[in-house]
Amino acid sequence: MQCYVYKGDRKDDHYIYLAEELNVNEPDKSLPAAITKLLGGLTFVLDFELTHERKLPQADAHQVLADIESQGFYLQMPKKDLRAEEDRIFS
Repeated sequence: MQCYVYKGDRKDDHYIYLAEELNVNEPDKSLPAAITKLLGGLTFVLDFELTHERKLPQADAHQVLADIESQGFYLQMPKKDLRAEEDRIFS
């Protein structure tokens, strides 16, 4: 699968992985409003061929592929932010 990675302008080290290239000049209606609000404006970072065997520096390729296939995107956040967000939501 061709994978497109975008960086949000509201938070450092927050990236969204998508299966389709976005037009960053137009709001993307396919992303949930909460994700759009969290990330802010998106800037293209890179694209690459994503396979199950691909090594990613901060994520598991299997999880990225599964999330893109099931929800249309994979959100990569720093581990410390992820834990805080999970605590906020599930506590």
